[in-house]
Amino acid sequence: MESIASDDWEQKCSGLNLLQLLIAQYPDTVTQNLHQVVLVLIQEVKNLRSQVARFALSTFCDMFKYLKRNMDIELDLTIKAIIQKSAESNEFFRSDAEKCLQTMVDNVTLQKALQALIAGGASHRNPAARKTSAKCIYLVCEKLGPTKILSGTRDITERVLQVAATFASDGPPEIRWYGKKIYHMLMPFDELDSMMKHYLNPSAYSNMCEILDSIRAKGGVGETPSESARNNGRRTLSNDKLGSHGNLTNQFSSTRKINTADQAEQVRDLTKQMRSSDFREHLSGIEEFQKLCELETDTAIQSLVQIFDGFNDCLADMNSKVVLKSLNTMHQVIPILGDALSSVINSALPLIAQSIASKNREISQLPSDIIDTAIEYIDCGVLIQPLCTLSQNSNLRIRPEIVLKLANLAPHVCQSKPKQVEIHLLPTFWELLSLLRGQISTNIAQSASATNGLNSSIHILTTALYTELGSVLLEKASSSSSVTPQNLQMLRELCTNLNTE
Repeated sequence: MESIASDDWEQKCSGLNLLQLLIAQYPDTVTQNLHQVVLVLIQEVKNLRSQVARFALSTFCDMFKYLKRNMDIELDLTIKAIIQKSAESNEFFRSDAEKCLQTMVDNVTLQKALQALIAGGASHRNPAARKTSAKCIYLVCEKLGPTKILSGTRDITERVLQVAATFASDGPPEIRWYGKKIYHMLMPFDELDSMMKHYLNPSAYSNMCEILDSIRAKGGVGETPSESARNNGRRTLSNDKLGSHGNLTNQFSSTRKINTADQAEQVRDLTKQMRSSDFREHLSGIEEFQKLCELETDTAIQSLVQIFDGFNDCLADMNSKVVLKSLNTMHQVIPILGDALSSVINSALPLIAQSIASKNREISQLPSDIIDTAIEYIDCGVLIQPLCTLSQNSNLRIRPEIVLKLANLAPHVCQSKPKQVEIHLLPTFWELLSLLRGQISTNIAQSASATNGLNSSIHILTTALYTELGSVLLEKASSSSSVTPQNLQMLRELCTNLNTE
């Protein structure tokens, strides 16, 4: 514990390595001090050093493997921390967190795991965290089996039916898929309908009946949508580039359906509806766009620029119903279209962001989820420029949230797009740093506890950049004419504070 508590990250890793050996060879000793160990590991999972955070996740994995049901009493704390880590944009963290949770499902009491997963991630604001929770809850349900789930045991039947119904109506398709998959598992059993009536409210019951009818009509729920959707979008973009050299028709015909006259007419009609003066036509056009993305993805991808000429008008509409419908649709089609949205995201993102300032709570909360989903499914090199532009130019009601999203995107960009770091990310950071002029670094650090505020967001962006770039960040700042001596000193103090945290 003393080694793990050290300020030296290498010493921390040595301590964590020793702890893993103790867990494997002397599990009873660790069990006697279980709560203390868990609290220490939770802090290290949050560590800004990625090596330490990943080592802590690996240690939790060993605890589930060797301590098994002794971990039941600590599940609420541990699962919440692990799911929170799965919400980060770093793919390594997500993979480590999922591996850890799968090990947990295999070794602890299933009912306890179910309760902790629902409490820790089912209603999480971040779609990646909800997806991780949904996946693990599905794994738990597979192990429990339909008979146990439909036994009428309140802690199991009620929880599973309610959370799966929530997942089945979520925005991202993969979360919906896990919710539908749980119900698909239960569909052959006669007790399902009576249990649904008992445990679901009338609205949720009606919605689930429609979903189950759709599953029956399709003969199942199909494969997990995320990978196929992402690969479809990337394949389309690749073929577009190949086609530009003179073989466009041949490349398209080998990978997707030819756009028939009926499909072209369908696109013209829904675009016309989106541009109508009647808001009901707007809503109908938006709904048709979503159906097109779900049922004729290739046709939607080929026509995105044309469709978004109308869809962008809906995002900026004066009618709140139209804006809400547009935002919800955007949230749901991003995982389907993936990187194919590269051609339109620059024009759509500012319109999405402006809804952050809406007085309508439903509307104001959606842009954050949409941008999180975009970061997950769209190439970071495409998103960095519009997010940097918004971070510099948007109004003060919008900017703090956008800077937070830029901080979420920063690890992706730093790891895979070094030129974009130089061209877009660092110049934007220097501009934001200048907004802190006249404030000492300790004030900035204290402001990080606030839920909103530009100071807090800039502090979080600084942390993200320093975590990825280390001393290179200070070197770049020293050589930039955009960074004043006062701001450079402020940055140095802030980075020093981060090293001691």
